[in-house]
Amino acid sequence: MQDLSIRIASQYLVKGLSLTISRGEAVALVGPSGSGKSLTAAALSGSLPGGAMVRGELEVDGQAAPLEDRTRPGIAAVRQDSLTSLHPLVRIDRQLVPVLLRSNVATTHAAALARAESMLEEVGFTDPRHVLRSFPMELSGGQRQRVCIIQALACRASYLIADEPTTALDVVSQQLVLSALRAAAEAGAGILFITHDVVAAVSLCSRAAIIDGGSIVDQGSFSHLASEAAHPVADALTRAARQPATSDKHTTA
Repeated sequence: MQDLSIRIASQYLVKGLSLTISRGEAVALVGPSGSGKSLTAAALSGSLPGGAMVRGELEVDGQAAPLEDRTRPGIAAVRQDSLTSLHPLVRIDRQLVPVLLRSNVATTHAAALARAESMLEEVGFTDPRHVLRSFPMELSGGQRQRVCIIQALACRASYLIADEPTTALDVVSQQLVLSALRAAAEAGAGILFITHDVVAAVSLCSRAAIIDGGSIVDQGSFSHLASEAAHPVADALTRAARQPATSDKHTTA
C-alpha cells in the first residue's frame, strides 16, 4: 500500500501509510489502542464502515486494487471476532467445502472434504472430522480462529490481513493460531499481522511498523525497535512487552 489515508467526516484517522509486504513474508503493524490499526485492516480488506473516505494506492500481485472497491481479490481477512467470519448456524464442513470447490482446490465434494480435513490437521487439529461436523459455537475461540485461517487459505488468497487474531485467547490458543499463520506464510502467503502485542509479533514476523495517531512513526527489525534509536512509542510498546503478565486467561484452545 502507498499513501493510505482514511477520513471520517472532517477528521483523518489514518494518514499517509505506506508499507510493502512480499509473498511468504509476515510483517506486523503494531500500535496502541486507537492508533488506526483496525481501520487500516478494514481498508485493505474492503470493509470500511459507511461514510469513511479512503485514498491511496494498493497493489496485489502486481495488479492495482482500487481502495474504493469493496471486493479485494487476492486478500482475505482473519478478524479478531471469529464469529463474524463464520455463520453461527452452519456446520464447519458446509462453510469450508464450498470455498474449496469454488477456488478449484478440489473438483468433487469428497475431494474437498478430504482436503478440508488435511488442512485442519496442518493447523493442529487432532480430530478434524469432529471439527467439520461442529457448529462454530461448539468450538473455542482459538479453534474458530484456526478455522478462519483455513477458510482464508481455501480462497487461495495471496495475502492475509490478520487483525488482532490472538486477542482474548489463552497462551496455548495464541500459539496455535500463530503456528497456523506461520504455516500460511511458509506456504507462500503474505501476512499483515495487526496487533498491540509485541511478543506475538516477534514470534511470527520478520519486521514491524509502529503506528500511532494514524501514522507510521517507525519501522524496521525488532532489534531496531528495541534499541535507543527507536521512536518513543516503539520503546513504550517493547518495554510493556517485557513486563510479566499480571493475569491469566483461561480460554480453551
